[in-house]
Amino acid sequence: MSNSQLPPVHRYLWAQGATRSPLAVGSYLAERYRVVDFPLLLDTQPQLPPPPLDEVPPSAVPYLALSPFSIAIPRPFTQVMHPDGTTPLLLLEEVPLQGTNADAPPSLLPTLAATWPQASALEQLTWLWQLAKLWQPCCDQQVAHCLLAEELVRVDGEDIRLLSLQAQATAPTLMDLGQHWRSLIPTAVPTIRDYLNRLTDRLITEPPPIREVVYALVMALEHQAAQHPLQVQLATYSDQGPTRQRNEDACFPPSGAAQTLTLPAGMDSAHPPAPLVVVCDGVGGHEGGDVASQSAIAEVTEQLHPLLVSDRRSHGEIVTAVKQAILAANQVIVERNDADQRRDRGRMGTTIVMALVYGGRLYIAHLGDSRAYRVRSQDCRQLTLDDDVAAREMRLGLELYQDALQNPGSGALVQALGMASAQHLHPTVKLYPIAHDSLILLCSDGLSDHDLVDRVWSAELLPVLRGDRAVAAAAQKLITLANTYNGHDNVTLGLLRVSPQMPTAIAPVPAAFAVPSPHCTDTPDAEPISTRTTIAPAAVATARPATAATRPFRAKTLPWLMTSVLVAGLIGIISALSWQWWSRRSAVVPPVDTDVPEGGILSPSATPPTSQNLRDGSLAVGDYLQIQPLPDPSSAATLITTTSPPGALPAAAVDSPRRVLAVGSVVKVSSRQQTPDGQLWVRLQVCSAATPPAPSPREPAVSSPPESSPNEGRDRLIPLALPGDQGWLLQSEIPTFAEQLLDTSSSQQGLCID
Repeated sequence: MSNSQLPPVHRYLWAQGATRSPLAVGSYLAERYRVVDFPLLLDTQPQLPPPPLDEVPPSAVPYLALSPFSIAIPRPFTQVMHPDGTTPLLLLEEVPLQGTNADAPPSLLPTLAATWPQASALEQLTWLWQLAKLWQPCCDQQVAHCLLAEELVRVDGEDIRLLSLQAQATAPTLMDLGQHWRSLIPTAVPTIRDYLNRLTDRLITEPPPIREVVYALVMALEHQAAQHPLQVQLATYSDQGPTRQRNEDACFPPSGAAQTLTLPAGMDSAHPPAPLVVVCDGVGGHEGGDVASQSAIAEVTEQLHPLLVSDRRSHGEIVTAVKQAILAANQVIVERNDADQRRDRGRMGTTIVMALVYGGRLYIAHLGDSRAYRVRSQDCRQLTLDDDVAAREMRLGLELYQDALQNPGSGALVQALGMASAQHLHPTVKLYPIAHDSLILLCSDGLSDHDLVDRVWSAELLPVLRGDRAVAAAAQKLITLANTYNGHDNVTLGLLRVSPQMPTAIAPVPAAFAVPSPHCTDTPDAEPISTRTTIAPAAVATARPATAATRPFRAKTLPWLMTSVLVAGLIGIISALSWQWWSRRSAVVPPVDTDVPEGGILSPSATPPTSQNLRDGSLAVGDYLQIQPLPDPSSAATLITTTSPPGALPAAAVDSPRRVLAVGSVVKVSSRQQTPDGQLWVRLQVCSAATPPAPSPREPAVSSPPESSPNEGRDRLIPLALPGDQGWLLQSEIPTFAEQLLDTSSSQQGLCID
């Protein structure tokens, strides 16, 4: 259908590159990008994709590796040449701008330093928490210094947003981070000043693992957010659409619901059930997409009911409960498929996206390509990253996102409920503290396709945020717009207006929260560095090709991994081979056994293996391993506890401090990196010190760490690695002392639970 009546898309870009002088206002780059105020550019042909690049520009690598942090990190759009003909300029989209839909040119959002003195305690804690979550991923990409640069760190409501990334060989330390945060304390809100003093003292004098810092801040956020009363207005609608024979979408509360809930400060037995909104988009056509979506709604709401009516659940408990509910729904659909003997593309499935408001905090969870957006007074931003082939290629560093969208099969799903057993699915659950009025939109792709949300949010959703339009009325209008300007699919949405109220009094954050215990079993928040996915090659060949316009609607296809128990092993082998084939396409994610250009960096968003054999080189970020007994009791695996692997930076010397991995410990792969000398290193995090498995008769157990190693002399003991410790090991050494765990308990995951 024609989109002529819709507002145009304004795409503003930021040019990154070493230029001696700014380009004149009104001049053009590549005959398309008009200079607004260099380096700010306007894309004059936003309806067209950029010409595809032959390879990923080196300057884009950190952005692609950090793409799961899409709220904070800009996205590379394309690369063009400066008019001098020698200087490449990387053009970035999703940069921190405000006023992008107005007639006047947009401006940069304010810096953290400028906004901090006027902010609330909840905002200040939220910003520090986000910076702490970004610290280690940015260190792995050698861009952590950007988190300390005043001009690069911008603020968008509750969100931290970075203007650009540039790699730097000299890595900052946690002491540097502590010193930087210390400068903010004089203008911090008094109720958190003592807490921040203790936290920065710890960072400066005895830096803990960054995971402990994240945990300390998430506890403080829980305490602070719970003191803010909330009003939540919500509405849900689902419509068959003008061209479909049945409605395969589903939602909770049921379509047509409109509610207004007042949530008092704190959590006690008198509070109403926590607001929950769920949207599902069934896949399978006449084969049962409607059954899958309705089954998912029923199972998720049943699983989460005890949480919704309970009080004082911690952040870690909420994340775990939401993930378990999604995986339980997956199991119900898988069992239904198996019972009905559904095969291949005849199997039914569904996407899912949900919003949960609990204790003054918002949680967004999703699996598939149904989306969540957040509307503020100055912008509308997508909170979720689609689980499809295009996003997967971007996360793997194979292509820029705009280039990946043009490939055949770019919209094929790589994750959805019902497509595989639980160990192959990894739902994303993220926390969003609520400090300002926010409007949250959940929707199926019947609404989001063709950039429809980006086109209409200002006219249709801003009035809701201002209080000039009812939530239910706006939701009904969005259904009408979707049927008018898309119309190719069912459309379902949930709309929530969340309004924090000013509490009568604020209790200070307990100072003890600043010194967390590394052995605490509750879960620190960790934004997932990757959504680990597995895709069958057939999904790419059968999905609808993309067009050379704005993102088209996608005829969803599910890459079913297991058509029967008899062929499960064969599928696993094919998937492992597919991973190696994908890896060979880029120096960003090189395979283990092939040549790699010097300095090639492995994306922390590697594809998961389906084989437990570590010797085939299929180890991936997010995998859990358990340390096994070594045949030689005098040897042991030791972590090299540096920020970067030996050889990557001058400061990362081979004689850096080490920690012995005790037998039975469970570790998680957090990133991988290729050093200039061609060695592949893996960064491991110790999750738990589980009870060691009983040794086999032929394999003596290592009951204690060796007294020394060849590099450190016979007179020096190496301490044991404790939960929370991180360090590097050569990937080639890992198969000799570790086994991969595809199914782990929460106690084994310990401090590594997302």
